[in-house]
Amino acid sequence: MDDREAKRAAKLAKAKAEYDQWKEMSQAHWNHWRAWGSWFSWGSPVGLGLFFVLLAIATAILVWVFKI
Repeated sequence: MDDREAKRAAKLAKAKAEYDQWKEMSQAHWNHWRAWGSWFSWGSPVGLGLFFVLLAIATAILVWVFKI
């Protein structure tokens, strides 16, 4: 039982160390407004919606071309 808890504690410590390293490396980019607040980014419903609309248009064009 102690071995399982030690492995779990080691796994959690490793995950925390990796997260801390990621946080330190990426902190310089946190204030960049385009990365977090742009209307056309992947995190935005508008940007994601535009992606799917353009994908549907491209698919429709391909279907139309192959039917001719």
